[in-house]
Amino acid sequence: MTGKKPQDNEKEKWIDGLLGRMTLEQKIGQLIVTGFYGPFITPDIIELIKKYHIGGLRITQKFHGGSGDHRTGIHLPNYLLRSSHDPGPKTYDRPADLRRMSCTPVEYAETLNRLRDYALDRKDGIGLHTTFDQEGEGADFFFGQRLFPHPMGLRASKDPELAYKVAVGIGRQARALGGNMIHSPVLDVNTNPQNPEIGPRAYSDNPGDVTKYALQSLRGFQESGITATAKHFPGRGASDKDAHYGLPVIDLDRETLMTEHLAPYKALIDAGLPAIMAAFTAYPGLGDGDVPAATSREIMTGILREDFGFEGVITSDAIQMGGLLEKFEISEAVIRCLLAGCDLFLCRAVTPVNQYLLGKVAEAVKSGRYPESQLDGSVARILRMRWDMGLADNGGKVDASKAGDLFYDQSIIDTTVEAAEKSTLLLRDDAKLLPLKPEQNVLLVEQIHHFHSFINTPYAHPGLLWEEMCELSDNVSLVLIREKYRKEDEKAVFRRLDKADVIVSTSYYNYRTGAIMIPLLNKIRSKTDKPIIVVSNSPYEKFGVPRDFPTAIVSFCASG
Repeated sequence: MTGKKPQDNEKEKWIDGLLGRMTLEQKIGQLIVTGFYGPFITPDIIELIKKYHIGGLRITQKFHGGSGDHRTGIHLPNYLLRSSHDPGPKTYDRPADLRRMSCTPVEYAETLNRLRDYALDRKDGIGLHTTFDQEGEGADFFFGQRLFPHPMGLRASKDPELAYKVAVGIGRQARALGGNMIHSPVLDVNTNPQNPEIGPRAYSDNPGDVTKYALQSLRGFQESGITATAKHFPGRGASDKDAHYGLPVIDLDRETLMTEHLAPYKALIDAGLPAIMAAFTAYPGLGDGDVPAATSREIMTGILREDFGFEGVITSDAIQMGGLLEKFEISEAVIRCLLAGCDLFLCRAVTPVNQYLLGKVAEAVKSGRYPESQLDGSVARILRMRWDMGLADNGGKVDASKAGDLFYDQSIIDTTVEAAEKSTLLLRDDAKLLPLKPEQNVLLVEQIHHFHSFINTPYAHPGLLWEEMCELSDNVSLVLIREKYRKEDEKAVFRRLDKADVIVSTSYYNYRTGAIMIPLLNKIRSKTDKPIIVVSNSPYEKFGVPRDFPTAIVSFCASG
């Protein structure tokens, strides 16, 4: 005889009770996940929690609190810059380039606890959930956290168990801070070497390998108490365009999409995957023309819900992305995502756009365009997820005093070392330059990787590669240059070329700035006949290591 477990009955009773008492505004607030940057709580975040009943926060330590987006217009449609949407008295209006605030893990955990207290003080005490990225160089946590390689680095290790151990390490550290939900694993199958956005964020260009390693990551996240969110459904690995800046169209037939790109999703759904992120990419082969998948009911409900049997939470990607706003005005885009089958929409901008969107969703419900029955179904799934996160007990608060302990946890340290060693890939050594000899004079051209400048501690800092090389030789000189180098950086490099036997140069790829080092690599080669070794974070010729550089090493995360 089968039936629900007692805790399942308790869960459904809790969900039904809350749903029965919630106002329309409370329900709608549960749908939005807005950005919270750094450890600085601004009045507008408090207002969103207390007055607008928001349900989730996308947390990151990478940026300063408040917003500077409206000053530049980046990722915001022009209508949001008009006076009717100007920042009000509760908006923290800052310069866009203000340096981020550093903090300790304890301070950050205390901050998240304070935000959760605001949520618990609301009517019915509905708790906040927090989401984050942590995929190698796509990391939101920096201060006092051990970092790990890109998913492709885990695949390069040829050890699926390592993917599990890394997920456990990420999850345990995030839970200590107060994180609940990770926007990983990345299930994009990177079949296009020209893909400017996914690349090493994917495990592989092979769907079987993606499935094998992602299943182990899922297991690790589950074990550490983190809600995994597979992305970007139905898969962006075949794209040749970055969805942050425009709408990619993947023009593959349905059979190819199903067998090569959607297969990992079905496997993880069958393994208990709790959440999925929808892509802002078009798939004509799946039957809905040139609209983003997140706005397609045929894809989100027809394929994901009905064909694949997915019963978990569906979230949109960040709604300020060009792949969505190229097609629709922002509130229309959000409503179309909800109608297609998304439960949550991610709005990372800390601007009045949040209040505007919540108001527009309310109008859609009141007009009957967005049925309240569908809204209730989404809220029920969201609350079910929050119960599984443990938010029904104390709103998700943690013992902040222990938040930094895991940085010194020996098992996590051991995993970082193992992951670094196993994921480092000798891409090629056609010139037979490796290993270098200690007596060789080596000139290292090392970029100031943005992660290193963000963290800037003995664990990760500018000059980190040089520090490691100096452990092996006394004959390594360093020219430290900006990640996006300037003319004076070029000159500093050129002045040192004649004193080296061998040149080692980093070539870091960042989708926001492009393959910035490749022109400098070519200039260095034009000015010297000394052998050059390239160290990159990407194995792809277009983005990290041009094929005509015969010796290349790939470190799948430049952060440690």
